[in-house]
Amino acid sequence: MRAYRVDEMDGETVLASHAIEAMAAFEAAQKALGVYVTLRGGASKWIRVVELTDKPPTRLRPGVFEFRIVGRKG
Repeated sequence: MRAYRVDEMDGETVLASHAIEAMAAFEAAQKALGVYVTLRGGASKWIRVVELTDKPPTRLRPGVFEFRIVGRKG
């Protein structure tokens, strides 16, 4: 499992932040918020997922992923 920081965003403003462990970035977003996500595509309210787990030796900065909510988990 990898460590991620999941930020709920409104434009460039962080509304909330969560620390999550998951296998992939999209899974971290879904796990943190209890929703289904897809790629951001320019949405103003969106989810930023930052990978905190280092991958030696070529990983110079964390991976950053952008998603938007497409529906609630039932």
